[in-house]
Amino acid sequence: MKKIPLFLFVALIALTHGSCSYLTSNGRHQAAYARYIRHSSHNRMKLQRKLSSSPKIQPPRMQSEPTVATSTGPESVTTSAEQATSEN
Repeated sequence: MKKIPLFLFVALIALTHGSCSYLTSNGRHQAAYARYIRHSSHNRMKLQRKLSSSPKIQPPRMQSEPTVATSTGPESVTTSAEQATSEN
């Protein structure tokens, strides 16, 4: 019978002493922040694994190289129009 009140007395002293971090506002805040960081880093690791295992999107490749039209010099509009009418 004597052990039960002694146990309650020791538990009461331990809780009121303030050594338990969950009893203070700052302790609860730090514990909540630690849980938040642990949860966030776990989710970030899951996302990185998911993205690294997903297939990469390849940019579309051209079937042939684009051709560049070259001329010997600048061409005026009237010159090209005269050549087009003389060829017809």
